[in-house]
Amino acid sequence: MLEILAKLQQENVITAGDYHFAKMIAEKCEEGTDKSSRTKNNLTALLAALCNYSHQQGNTCLFLEEQIKSNLFGLAYRALEQDYLQQIDEKIGYLPVAQWQQILKSHIAFTTEPKTKIAPFVFQFNALYFYRVWQDEYLVARYLKSAVKNSKVLAEQPDTKIIHQLIGENTGLNQGQKIAIATALRQQFCLISGGPGTGKTYTVARLLVALQQLHQGKLQIKLAAPTGKAAARLTESIENALQQMTLSAKLKHCIPTEAMTIHRLLGGRSFKFNAQNPLPLDVLVIDEASMIDLALMSNLLQALPSHARLILLGDKDQLASVEAGAILGELGQFLEQGYSASFIDYLNRVTDSHLAFNSVQGDEIRDYLSHLTESRRFDEKSAIGHLAKAINSAEIDRSLQLFSQLDDIEYVDFNRYFANGIQPESSAEYLAYCVNLVVERAVREYRDYLLEIETRSAKSELTEQDIEKIFAGFKKVRFLSALRLGELGVEKLNLSIAEGLRRQNLIQFKNSRDWYQGKPVMIIQNDANVGLFNGDIGLFIQGKVWFELGENHYRRISPSRIPSHETAFVMTVHKSQGSEFNHAFLVLPTENVPVLSRELVYTAVTRAKQRFTLFATDNIWKSAVRKQVKRQSGLGRLLIENI
Repeated sequence: MLEILAKLQQENVITAGDYHFAKMIAEKCEEGTDKSSRTKNNLTALLAALCNYSHQQGNTCLFLEEQIKSNLFGLAYRALEQDYLQQIDEKIGYLPVAQWQQILKSHIAFTTEPKTKIAPFVFQFNALYFYRVWQDEYLVARYLKSAVKNSKVLAEQPDTKIIHQLIGENTGLNQGQKIAIATALRQQFCLISGGPGTGKTYTVARLLVALQQLHQGKLQIKLAAPTGKAAARLTESIENALQQMTLSAKLKHCIPTEAMTIHRLLGGRSFKFNAQNPLPLDVLVIDEASMIDLALMSNLLQALPSHARLILLGDKDQLASVEAGAILGELGQFLEQGYSASFIDYLNRVTDSHLAFNSVQGDEIRDYLSHLTESRRFDEKSAIGHLAKAINSAEIDRSLQLFSQLDDIEYVDFNRYFANGIQPESSAEYLAYCVNLVVERAVREYRDYLLEIETRSAKSELTEQDIEKIFAGFKKVRFLSALRLGELGVEKLNLSIAEGLRRQNLIQFKNSRDWYQGKPVMIIQNDANVGLFNGDIGLFIQGKVWFELGENHYRRISPSRIPSHETAFVMTVHKSQGSEFNHAFLVLPTENVPVLSRELVYTAVTRAKQRFTLFATDNIWKSAVRKQVKRQSGLGRLLIENI
């Protein structure tokens, strides 16, 4: 088996990490040389490589279903000279998938009882896990089930009349927001999901006010988000929401406005706060929860004190975390069950709703979830709103047709190169044409903020108003790419755009790594000592790098103190989560790649507040909208099992 895996690595089907991990497991766990032992050894090596490969795709587990044999490592979609699927099947004695677990049940590397036996791999619910990943998923499920149990006996549950008063007519809340607050006031845990502009942060600000009113302002509340940028956006949103409310000075003082990264909340890299040293808080609000991977969520939940309330905010339709896990997606499926009859009765009483009673049987967790659908950013006239809805509904042809039917959304078709029957001499020529289309547009769009810097830098000293104006110009537009590598990926496009700007004398540098006037950078490594975190974006102006700290507040730092960073004319769609821009540009590759998905293009489209421009081809766009990412995870199953 190791010989086959080595060949697959050479063919770039699997990574060196997949191969070497399988090799290490195989060498440590070899069980003999007879035919039965060889089959077992080969199966062990295969599952070790598969488990690692699957985890790298973002899955927390690998479901052991018969159809996986026909597409191991995605081989069914690759045109290779050798029939590796046949060779693998031969090495494992043509064993059906249904027998894999039974064959390896007593193997030293596997366990079916992870609570009592530790082993590298776990078999649970017809799925294969890494032990540490199973443990994280189990801990998350245990917390959620515990929160359900605790909510039934919360001593401080307010009377329904009091809740009705707190979310009354003069709060500016729509019906969905009232339901979300009523849900959170009743429960120890609550997920408030909703797309852009649905008022998630205004809702949670109102919720925090209600909680402090119920507890005489004594609650210790913390706000956090996965990245520095998302934390800054949460800070800004909560501040804006509180400004819209009429509150006493005492009550307003009880509502925190400063959010931090989850890593900073937990005390840095080594996580000062944990199960033995819980966080000193009563209520925790986490924004952009879709970006949180399973391991981080597990650490966060273990650090919560047993009495604390947890409120998650996020968009269940956005991209999942970069690392393994799909927590919002797993919870989102329970929204489809609707609320229980008893909970609907409660909601109708406290929110003056007229929800229809639901006779569908479902899991208790469904009463801990809410979904906001009324968008104030994307109304019925919003082209971006219509496009986002068509994407989520998988209306493939219509989503493309909307570009020609509505204003404020634009489609730049790479294949217009072939107009009038023109054919490129090579694929490289066609790709260069596509890159040039993007670069020419980026140079036009970024010109204004660079000229703003030039004009204002004529002063001896820049004021905060100058910096605010420069940042406002830069944030008007942002180019997003689906890829990191390749000619249309983030790394090369950033270089190409910088060169294009230099040719127009808008920036000056000898080497692209140099600091030059107006250079945008994104932090890619947390540094609590400097106070900069992954996702923070700064601009180099007059010898310093300026960073925005919430709305209209800035700080400047010497370039020598800036942690690991990259140029940010273009950013990946993943990195753009938690941000919004007046005009967002999405660059898709010219060939189909695994990363393309409905979630990716939806996330990119909804970063735009006013205008959206797409660079792509018809086929690539349609392929992306058609493909929905369904990460393999056992969290949903754990939530309905007796664990």
